[in-house]
Amino acid sequence: MSSQKRADMRSWIRELVLGGCLVIGLAAQTDAQTEQRIDVRIHDFTFIATQTPLVLNVPAVITIRNEDRERHNFESPLFEGILTEVKAGGVMTYGRGIGGVFVEPNANAVIRFTVKRPGRYEFKCSIHPNMKGELLLLNIQGV
Repeated sequence: MSSQKRADMRSWIRELVLGGCLVIGLAAQTDAQTEQRIDVRIHDFTFIATQTPLVLNVPAVITIRNEDRERHNFESPLFEGILTEVKAGGVMTYGRGIGGVFVEPNANAVIRFTVKRPGRYEFKCSIHPNMKGELLLLNIQGV
């Protein structure tokens, strides 16, 4: 895929990131990448996510910053069945079946994993049911 087409695709995907919906594009061909990043802020009981398009089988990192004065949870079925590393509150957990992480007020959490499959995955705060969004993982074929 040409660099111009890749840039156009990234621009198109960025435009889709609205409200609580997080869109992640998965390119069929991977550039040399060591780590992909998604930043999520929790502010006024809302998830605010920014990211670049993700690629299948390349390590990804979600950094979550809770700017509220209450504890929140970030969980998603995306993490089910894949090796996941979670760091929060000075504790690191590693394994399969880690559904998410609790994030204390004014604290950070980091989730590391590798995207293995495209699909549509909800993320939510189990403490506050109105806080949710969607991870839409697209497998985009080269044009």
